Amino acid sequence: MKIEKYFAIDQTTAQQMIKAIKRMTHERSGDNRFQNTKAFLFDEHVVLKMQNINVRNVATQDPDLKHLERLAKTLLELQAQGVNVVPISAVKSKNGNGYIIQPRAKGSELYDRDETSCKSYVLKRVELLSNAPQGHFDKYVADIIKITDAGIIIDFVGKDNFFYHETIGFQFIDLNAHNDYEYGLSDEKTQGKQAALRGCFLPCYFDAVPKYRNTVSLVLDEMSNSERAILTKHNQIIFNKCKAAAINNGITEKMICEMLANEWFIPQKQQLELA
Repeated sequence: MKIEKYFAIDQTTAQQMIKAIKRMTHERSGDNRFQNTKAFLFDEHVVLKMQNINVRNVATQDPDLKHLERLAKTLLELQAQGVNVVPISAVKSKNGNGYIIQPRAKGSELYDRDETSCKSYVLKRVELLSNAPQGHFDKYVADIIKITDAGIIIDFVGKDNFFYHETIGFQFIDLNAHNDYEYGLSDEKTQGKQAALRGCFLPCYFDAVPKYRNTVSLVLDEMSNSERAILTKHNQIIFNKCKAAAINNGITEKMICEMLANEWFIPQKQQLELA
């Protein structure tokens, strides 16, 4: 079955880009074990070539892309409200595989996975983020709450699912599914502040899933004592701004302390030298 839907781009432009990628090499790729995705970059747009485009959130079948259409409309509504989401402009599917077209996020990845083993890159990123205005952190947390309350999943495992621009602030990409509640798979709806607690410290430099990754340790081994001190200093500044942003968005000190004491966050605390 062939499906085409256009939300914020005309059909001719979308078709031209899809045709053009046949002569291009993808810039990025991702594989979450059920959807292999390759990203092809244009000046203002990105075309995602995706396997199993008709599946949402691993288990939810979406053969006619009705769930994806609803998601696209929700993202456009959030964008109109000033939330820094990257919306979906168009989708095209045939026999379960297809394409998603989106505007390109501004700036660069929060932390580029291909660069996080390079100490000079890490030191530059933490310095940049430590100098970011508090308002950017406040909006980052506020946007997490709004996106989650709209029923959309934010993937906090991959730090390249977030972009940072010195003027715009933090932006959210890879918003391709609603949460289980929206699909009738759970009776419990994820609350925005719950998601914000889990994701508010992500701008700090630490491994999001340390039991599966070891990039922080690899970088630390290459750093001199003075470089480690610089990393720690900037990380502490970022951490304090993230914590202030959480509090500024109605998350209590008690909630933050409980999250920091959670077994999930203890390795991150150690990497931040908070424990």
